[in-house]
Amino acid sequence: MIYFISRNILKLFFKIFFRLKIVGSANCPKTGPLIIAPNHTSFLDPLIAGFAVHRPLNFMARRSLFKNKFFGNIIKSVNAFPLKREGADVGAMRLAIDKLCQGKAVLIFPEGTRSKDGNLGEPRAGIGFLAASSGANILPCYIKGPREALPKGAIFPRFKKITVYVGKPLKMDKNKSEKEYYMQIAEDTMAAIKDLKNKA
Repeated sequence: MIYFISRNILKLFFKIFFRLKIVGSANCPKTGPLIIAPNHTSFLDPLIAGFAVHRPLNFMARRSLFKNKFFGNIIKSVNAFPLKREGADVGAMRLAIDKLCQGKAVLIFPEGTRSKDGNLGEPRAGIGFLAASSGANILPCYIKGPREALPKGAIFPRFKKITVYVGKPLKMDKNKSEKEYYMQIAEDTMAAIKDLKNKA
């Protein structure tokens, strides 16, 4: 309940001030394990991705954000869970798999980090591991505009237009454990995001 109240208030704010537009939201499955996979150019991206799907979205946030008890409780209320930035956080990955196996939706950035120049980067195998381990479908998304709205290093946002393009789900085979398969999933996901960008 708190999640949807917070989400709807913020979504209205973005529609008014950032002229938020979502294209293809009907492509999002209403049930079943799902990985939301957008490009990543701004701190605004997790919030914006949550506006594009009509179901609660779980996402990883760096552990340091939870140190402040007040802010930590706020981001927990919108389904964030902590991630260690140093090395592979096995605990966070296991928690993400658990949530997917419960039929929930989890946000993962295939690139693993924010783009420095706004261009699409190379994918990492982590998204493939999550998809193969859980059997979750992947929903590719292309988010246009947040880098201009909140550039790296900026404190206050600029009211630039933001559009989210939602692609069709990519279906994956469960329990295939080859590392090459993980990377193939990641590359297929980035190819789908690139296709959305080219059509934007």
